Amino acid sequence: MNKIIVAVCLLCLTISAKGQYETMSPIPGAKMYFSDKPFTTNHDGSKTSFKSSDFIYGRIELDNQTLLDAFKMSSIKTKYYYLRFWVCSYKNGEQQGSKNSWEYLLIKNEDDVKKNFLNFDILPAPTAATSAMCGLEDFTSNIAGGPLYFIVNQSSFPEDGEYSIQVRLFLESFDGWGKRQDFEKWPEVKDEFKFNFSSNDIQTLKKNGEIGDELVRKNTFRLSKLPDYFSKPNTLGDPMLTNANISAVLKRDLPSGNMTLIKFAVGNYTGPLWQVEKNDLGLILRRYVTPDIKIAYKFEGDCYIGYARLWQEYVGGGKYGPLIVGSRSCNSCGEKIDCSLVK
Repeated sequence: MNKIIVAVCLLCLTISAKGQYETMSPIPGAKMYFSDKPFTTNHDGSKTSFKSSDFIYGRIELDNQTLLDAFKMSSIKTKYYYLRFWVCSYKNGEQQGSKNSWEYLLIKNEDDVKKNFLNFDILPAPTAATSAMCGLEDFTSNIAGGPLYFIVNQSSFPEDGEYSIQVRLFLESFDGWGKRQDFEKWPEVKDEFKFNFSSNDIQTLKKNGEIGDELVRKNTFRLSKLPDYFSKPNTLGDPMLTNANISAVLKRDLPSGNMTLIKFAVGNYTGPLWQVEKNDLGLILRRYVTPDIKIAYKFEGDCYIGYARLWQEYVGGGKYGPLIVGSRSCNSCGEKIDCSLVK
């Protein structure tokens, strides 16, 4: 009986998930195009059918709207703009496997959201991959490239033959009170193309995906100069947060081995220096330092700019534990910078 109940629950979840894929709100006048070559200023050369040995790129064009307005991107509160980006494989009208797991497509340049088009990678050439995908909307975890590479597996392509690849770019929407709206109100642009899959291409596809991922990771957040906060550092008035104390905490808590701290600086901030974090019941969890500690470090031969967040765990009785690095950017997902610029 328990197995039957579990099976029914899983079936309901599957039906619900697939239903959600069909209930978003198409942006009026928007169109999506596909090509085996990167798009530039228009959709010339667009196609609707590809082989698994091809490279594939996408472009959306909006009718008299900017990306910012059409997708209601003013609701984004993270450092960078983004769209959510799904690709799914279908055969005979049935979804095969799952969508890509990393679904946040970075739009790094603020000027790009003021345009009425967007070019993006789907299955890019490994030496020319540019679109950055992440599993987190703030892009603080690892970065990868074209999303169709994500679903090259036996679940999505169980046999050779023709598939339909559905491509969706969308963004969740919120009402005037800041509450997330139902799926059917989320703006999206959706289309699909034919994809003739051959299992002879599997190893090449996997290798191309790995090479493209590495290229995107190296280039997405590359800086041309050391940020100003290193040359004009902030100082904090709290005796617990002197440069000497912060340095000691960073050296104690940051990973060693292939990661080497080069320098740090206090980031810009407004408001109180310390903030208290509580759980849903109103119980104190910790207090944390408002500004991030910006860190320049070397990892596996490359240099990066990342951040560390300092806090003290609450131990009860109005007291807090020692100052620690509570969280930080991952080693390979900071902003990359030439080591010669880190002085």
